[in-house]
Amino acid sequence: MKHPAFILLAFTVGVAFGAEPAASAPGTIDLSTALRLAGASNLDVEIAREKVVEARAASDSARARYFPWIAPSIAVRRHEENIQAVNGPILDADKQSLSVGLAINAQVDLGETYYQNLVARQIVRANESALAGRQREVTYRAASGYFDLARARAAVIAAEEAARITGRHAEQIAATADAGLTFKGDATRVLAARERAELTLVRARTEQRVAAVRLAEILRLDPSIDLAPVDSELAPMAVAAPDDDLAALVSRALARRPELDESAARLEAARTSRRAATQGPWIPTLGAQAAMGGLGGGPGSTAIGHDFDLSGDYSFGVSWRVGPGGLFDKNRQRETASRERQVELELEKTRDAIRRQVVEQHTRLRALGEQISLARKTLEAADQTASLSRQRRETGVSAVLEDLQAEEELTRARRDYLATVVDYNQAQYALRFAAGD
Repeated sequence: MKHPAFILLAFTVGVAFGAEPAASAPGTIDLSTALRLAGASNLDVEIAREKVVEARAASDSARARYFPWIAPSIAVRRHEENIQAVNGPILDADKQSLSVGLAINAQVDLGETYYQNLVARQIVRANESALAGRQREVTYRAASGYFDLARARAAVIAAEEAARITGRHAEQIAATADAGLTFKGDATRVLAARERAELTLVRARTEQRVAAVRLAEILRLDPSIDLAPVDSELAPMAVAAPDDDLAALVSRALARRPELDESAARLEAARTSRRAATQGPWIPTLGAQAAMGGLGGGPGSTAIGHDFDLSGDYSFGVSWRVGPGGLFDKNRQRETASRERQVELELEKTRDAIRRQVVEQHTRLRALGEQISLARKTLEAADQTASLSRQRRETGVSAVLEDLQAEEELTRARRDYLATVVDYNQAQYALRFAAGD
């Protein structure tokens, strides 16, 4: 089965976007819509995307260092009084000149530029992998946030049912207590149970509202919209199998997770930097310059454009740098070697974390699969108990407190079952995410 986290279905969000609503507008949302909206405009994804743009621009800049630069120039020069001749004597001379030209300069540190280009390409690769990781993470967070909202909604429904039942019993026993047919203590106990149910309902509604706000933040929706899941009746999903081979899941995760590709790219960049410190300085720096233009002028008050004609200068050189930043720079070599070792350790740490995540989520999913079966049996037993208690109550055999206790047990069993179903569905998405799907 195709993982729903990567199916972009064109479902419509059931949210009313009114203009300036006076109060929070209730809206419904389903899982498919939440997953579709997750990657639409999430800020973490946008930041990661801009980092890719930045890395590509830096890579282009590194490649541009191979090319020369051009420097157009216009210069007017004038000298008065003493000047030293080339052969040593001091002369009294007034002169002026005009030069107009175009200089083409090229100084390429071949070793440094070559390795910087390799590093820049690996940084682009690392940022692209980071972008893929952020997109997967946001999709998983959207699914997890939706299930948290579904769990909170299920708790609200169970709390509303409990409040309704205790309220009904409180009204009934209050009437019989006023008529002198029921012990006042029993009426007080039922009243206390009703108050506890009301308190639980208020707390459950608050938790649902908080879960809705958190999901809206992930999806970048208006947090004032009171989101609610479409499906109030939850059922176990089947997007990951608890009996999948654990070793195969770990191998798949180590082959697919973009975090590993990101770390591998950063490791290759660190290795390239180390080679740049040890091998790069042996590659010479090339320098070349060509200046072409016109030169004119003369002594005294001669016009600056006098005898204006073509003038050209050309030079080429090869050099090596010895010392800091060049040959025999042991400190730089130690620094880059240490950085490479750090990235190697970080890569291994990421592998260990991925293995742990897969095993953890696989174990959690299998345990929750067993818990669903137990929770379902508990719910069936509580439902049967409540049904029998209602029958006894109708025939006047049981007391109100017995019926209330059975109804409360049914409410707890229903709440526990729904929470287990939500945890099971959430664990399936967590396992798929950990396995790199």
